[in-house]
Amino acid sequence: MHFSHSQRHLAFRALEEAEACTSGYYCIPPFRWQQLRYDLLTRNDREWQPLPEGTLARTRRCQWHIPRRSEPSAFFRIELNDPGILTAARRERLREDLYPLLLYILTHEMVHLVRLSSILTDVEQLTIPRESEETRVRRIARSILATIQTPGLDSVLQRF
Repeated sequence: MHFSHSQRHLAFRALEEAEACTSGYYCIPPFRWQQLRYDLLTRNDREWQPLPEGTLARTRRCQWHIPRRSEPSAFFRIELNDPGILTAARRERLREDLYPLLLYILTHEMVHLVRLSSILTDVEQLTIPRESEETRVRRIARSILATIQTPGLDSVLQRF
């Protein structure tokens, strides 16, 4: 299972809104936000790697080697688990409008991106229990989305 062309388009549209909401929440100026390098992958992308069952998405820190630079730069890869998202949408009867679910998932991943890139130190990233970090990120994502008036979003926030 993978996203159709229109579902993939929805994911990129949701990413734009998630980025705007998250940068506003953290008061990140546009010039600083542009310094955060990341990409979004779905199952249709060559670099996409399967995610564990039940996982809707993940954000990973990667290394980017720039010619004529001595040290690699960090960039982040947000990977959507098309099969997991489509299964969850079908289970929760959200298949007709994936946008609110994608907005929630991508806002959650944007919070991870901000925390990994500028809030958490490398030591903290290794020592914070994954469950407590997920709980914190979920709470922040919900706070960000509480101010958004997107049809169907309340239903998604109740279910996920």
